[in-house]
Amino acid sequence: MITTPNTQYPKTIFITGSSSGLGRAAAKRFSSRGWSMIASMRNPEKETELARPSGIVLIQLDITDRRQTTMKAKIAFCAIR
Repeated sequence: MITTPNTQYPKTIFITGSSSGLGRAAAKRFSSRGWSMIASMRNPEKETELARPSGIVLIQLDITDRRQTTMKAKIAFCAIR
């Protein structure tokens, strides 16, 4: 069950694989419920649909690179706040 976050303390979710399939569906669903979101994908510069809603930060991410994943997660969470 996806709830609408408290506007005083909005929730943030980090979704990998947001360019297609389950990741994309989750990104759309959480965005429609008002969540702040970090959506990662291989080619965010090609994304048009998820780039429009406010509260979404798109980042390029290779989840097989642990150091990159940690660094980009920190950067993205700072951008949301």
